Amino acid sequence: MSNSIQFPRNRYTVWYKDQAGEVKKIVRRPPEKLHDILPTDVVELKQSKNEDWVENSDYSVKHISWKNPNVLQLSKEDGETTFVNYTDVSVRDRIIRDGVIYEPKDDPVSNKYLGWP
Repeated sequence: MSNSIQFPRNRYTVWYKDQAGEVKKIVRRPPEKLHDILPTDVVELKQSKNEDWVENSDYSVKHISWKNPNVLQLSKEDGETTFVNYTDVSVRDRIIRDGVIYEPKDDPVSNKYLGWP
């Protein structure tokens, strides 16, 4: 996939306290980006999240985190935001990059790589 934004896959460290109160350390690597959606693209929700984020409505992509590039932060016109998986949306309008229009890949096997231990 070629697009104008590169998402690094550099390792990063997460520290947390377990239930016993001991500090634990995990080294993680972000998963590969599985779609060509970029910030400012307009997407349509495939299914409703709640009364405020309804199915078949258009929202703009506000942000995509490099640590979890397959989760999109969507934004409404009033500035309200939410997070959804890229498989929960379909692209309505995208910025044409290098004269090419890209289509997202099909829904892969669920990726629980970054699930909290």
